[in-house]
Amino acid sequence: MQLEKYTKPAIILHWLIALAMLYNLISMLVLDDDARPRPFIELHKSIGITVLGLVLLRVLWRAANTPPALPDSYKPWERTLSHLVHGLLYLMIFAMPLSGWIMNSASLNKNTGQPYGIELFHIVPWFNLPFFGGMDVAARKGWHEFLGGVHALGGWALLALVVLHVGGALKHQFLDKEKELERMWF
Repeated sequence: MQLEKYTKPAIILHWLIALAMLYNLISMLVLDDDARPRPFIELHKSIGITVLGLVLLRVLWRAANTPPALPDSYKPWERTLSHLVHGLLYLMIFAMPLSGWIMNSASLNKNTGQPYGIELFHIVPWFNLPFFGGMDVAARKGWHEFLGGVHALGGWALLALVVLHVGGALKHQFLDKEKELERMWF
């Protein structure tokens, strides 16, 4: 039986998203909240917004190009778990950049009293969402803190899903002797 692989655009988008999300996850774990310098935070935001664009492209590509079927050797529970983890991964890959963007839109610079902007990679100006425009400082601060908690909790959930996804791929590759990694490699 011939190995069914993902298309090259799907593979490229998968690895770009994976590397960007892993960078953002790991980098936020290694630095304490108060120790994160502003340029670091700006890079985190730029990568997050980029991931949002990339995942939109990935979903559009996937809608137009059916992914390869799971191998016949997968047990029913493995198929169910695979679909569940993939669905939750897509949800979290959307939710993380969106929650960060919404959180940024609620933020206020302590020095200027103005919302923090986003400038993608110090090149492209990006807009804040208008939800918080008429709110007073205390309300915005409350929303910013709440959304920060949601974003942080989402990061842990995403990390758990990544561990399940990678663990499943490695199990199928090395324990089940499937050519799992070759399906999503160049």
